[in-house]
Order: sequence, then structure tokens, then C-alpha cells
Amino acid sequence: MLYTTSVVFCLLWISAIVRATGSPFPFTAAQTACKLLNETLPNLVSFPGSQQFDADISHYRIESAQNATCSIEPVTPNDVSNIVKGGGHAYNVGFSSTLGVQISMAKFNNIHFDASTNTVTLGTGLIWDEVYAQLDPLGVTVAGGRVMGVGNGGPSLGGGYSWKTNQVGLTIDTIVSHDIVLPSGEMTHVTSKSNPDLFFALRGGLNNFGIVTAITYIAQPQTEIFGANIIYNQNISDVTKALETFHLTNTDPKAQLIATYASVATQAGSFIVSVNLFYDAPNPPPGTFDAFLKIPSMSNDTKTSTFSGYIARTSTDPGIGPIRQAIHVVPVVKYTVPILEEVVAQVTRIGNTLSAQFNGSIVIVTFSAEPFTDPFAHSRGGAYPHPPSRQVTPAQTLVAIQESAGAAAEPVILQAVKNLSRNVQARAIKEGQSKLNDLLYPNYALSDTPLELMYGSNVARLRSIAKRMDPQDVMGLTGGFKFQ
Repeated sequence: MLYTTSVVFCLLWISAIVRATGSPFPFTAAQTACKLLNETLPNLVSFPGSQQFDADISHYRIESAQNATCSIEPVTPNDVSNIVKGGGHAYNVGFSSTLGVQISMAKFNNIHFDASTNTVTLGTGLIWDEVYAQLDPLGVTVAGGRVMGVGNGGPSLGGGYSWKTNQVGLTIDTIVSHDIVLPSGEMTHVTSKSNPDLFFALRGGLNNFGIVTAITYIAQPQTEIFGANIIYNQNISDVTKALETFHLTNTDPKAQLIATYASVATQAGSFIVSVNLFYDAPNPPPGTFDAFLKIPSMSNDTKTSTFSGYIARTSTDPGIGPIRQAIHVVPVVKYTVPILEEVVAQVTRIGNTLSAQFNGSIVIVTFSAEPFTDPFAHSRGGAYPHPPSRQVTPAQTLVAIQESAGAAAEPVILQAVKNLSRNVQARAIKEGQSKLNDLLYPNYALSDTPLELMYGSNVARLRSIAKRMDPQDVMGLTGGFKFQ
């Protein structure tokens, strides 16, 4: 299921009602706010049972979904301003959903390429595959998300690792400006010159400073690309060695890959490695991916295609229905064989243990290695620190169990993903490829991750900016990591 990026916003009205009535029950305040909104903006509000409401609150991941009291779809920045006057990769509970008023940005779906300035402006209600499909015929793209169904707001406000990162940096390094409705209701255009503090904060600071309605990026040239999705169920040690060699020796910024070590089963014993190869041109130079291509595989989808075509065919839905899951992140400088052997051992052990515990439910345990080549070489700073002096890559860990296991699986999932992350990082530290104080990528990090472990010394500055931009802490009523 595809879902649009939405900003979860329990309105200032709700806050005012709660303060005035002293009601400890958020539904009472939310119901009142929904009633007031419906009287003021009747054409924008929807309630449970309507098609718009179902679309607005829809989430593929069970743990991301909550039943809002009502939803609202603003059409213009002025609509957003009026609402306020009266938060993508977010899989943590409450980060992209609410029990109160859900504001869906689905109507903010304009795409504009300006050849004279070589920029692309995107509404924040878009998903990346929509963006790429419209930009492909123009021969341009932006440094955005790598899978289908991901809203452009999340990577753009949280950091943004892309298939262009080796060449141009993170998504936030390519942003020229933001259009935002501040918590006061003021609409403003933010650049590095017009408001350097807010521009800094919006590059990685997530949904803490207002509702972003549009973002302008530097346009990147885009030809057809070479890509492959290869699945291995044997010769895992050969894949591991090829991955180590690639990460330690690759110097071509157009060459990237993601290797996912996975246990996917209803019983113990099923282990695969899925490797997505990407080269930003129709044909890679000889030797770039040969080590992977010559290993016998379970399946191999290798071809030259459009960029949007590659995103579509490497982002297939596994078809197992609703799941409960948790993701986290392990910072790794370079992937070596000992680290990856630890990955295999941990993924296998946790997968087998959970499969036995939740017999009959599909259990998924994965570790996705992302061997970027100097991903911070083009860093322009921002809230999310990514200094060239410490080039860590964000390996994603994931534990998921089919919804049939029920809510009792949630604490088990959380503990399992923490164990997986901790144990692999311990081996990476032993190998000299990670440190306990290496910063974690906010878009992957669990909800209880300390701010200092994601933003380091930037936390104090971000708290000051949040207090100045949002003195009433309106954005504190939304989900996600908070600076107030």
C-alpha cells in the first residue's frame, strides 16, 4: 500500500481546550476541535467511515497506524495557516499518526522544474515514485528516497540517503529553500540567507518548527541507469566477501548498493541475502559488480531502465499483509567480513527464536548494509550532523511479525531489534568500524533514542530555535522526536 506523507498535528485548539477544561481525556478535546474545524472548513474535514478519512489515516505498518478523531486535507498554504491559527520513514507509534486531528498533506502535490535555476520544487504531499516518474522524461531528478511509497517530506526533513548520495550528498545537502507555515500561522519562504537558523534546523530537525508545504531542491541530471535485484539463498559467504571488497575498494561515486541479510519464515531455517545494485548510467564499467553477478543466485533481475522503473521493480510489496515492526540503526564506517558474519549469526538466531515463539506467524528479521563511499563528502551541515571527518553509514535493522501474532508481539519486537542492533555494533566496535558515540540517523532510530545520540552538539541550538519559533510548543503536540 502506498501512503502519502502526512503531518500529524493535534491543533493548538485542542491544546487550548485541554488547558481550559483540565480534561485528561484527549478524545474530548479532539472531538471539540473536529467540530470547530468542520464548522469553519467544512469542505476539508472528514470523519470515520468516509473514503477520504480512510485514505488520510492509512498506514501499511500496523504500529504506525492510529484511529484519528477526524482528518483534514488543506489545499493551500493559507488553509494550513487558518488551521494552525485555530511530522515518512516514521514507523514509531505516534510519529505519523494521531488519536486527535490528522492533517493530510495529500493535496500538496505540485511538481515544478525550473530549467533557468536548475531547481525542482515539490509539494510535501508527494511520494518519491510520483516525483521520479514525472521528472524522468525531463532528464532530471532530485536526491530523494530509494523505495516506493515513501513521502518526500521524511527524507527531506530528516537527512535523506539516496542513490545520488555518493555524488551530491544527502537530500538535505541539495535543498535550496523551504516554504513553511510557522506555528503562529505565518507563511514564510526560508533560505540560508533569509533565515539561516531556521534553514539550519529544517535540514534534519524533522517536524519541530512548523508545517512545510513545499521544498525546492537542486536538480540532478538523470539518464537511464543500470540496476539489479539479486536474491541469494546459498553461497552467503561469497556474497559477504564481495560486499566487503566493494566497500573497501570502490571509488566510483556512481556505483552504490544495498545488501539485506534476512530471515523470513514461519519456521526456522530460511535465510536469504537480497542485493540491490545501482549504477548511475546505462552500463557500469567492467568489474564494478562482477563479483556479485557471478555468484549463483536464487533470482536475478538485471537490466538497464529508467530511474523510476528501477525504483518500482526493487520496491515490491512482500505480499504478507499487515505487520508489526520496529526498525533501528547501526552506524558503521566500513563493512568487513567479521562484522557481516556477526550479522548472519544474529539475524539467524533472532529469526529462529521468534519463529519458534510465534509459531505460524511470518517472522522477518533483517539487517540492511548500505556501503556508501564517503557519504558526507558533500555535507553542507544542518541539524543532522554528517561531518566529512566521520563517514559512518546507516545500517538499518528490522524485526517484524505478521499481525496475526497480535499486540503481545510488540514488546518482543522492540527488544529483538535492540538486541540485533547492539550485538552487531559491538562487533563493529571491536573491528574498529564503529564507536558507541557515533551519531544515529533519525529516520531509522527508535523512538526512545536520546536526542544527543542523533544530533550531538546541535541539540542546544535546536532547542533554542524551537523555543523561538514555537513559544507555545504547538509542534510539541505532534509525533516524533522533540526539542522542547
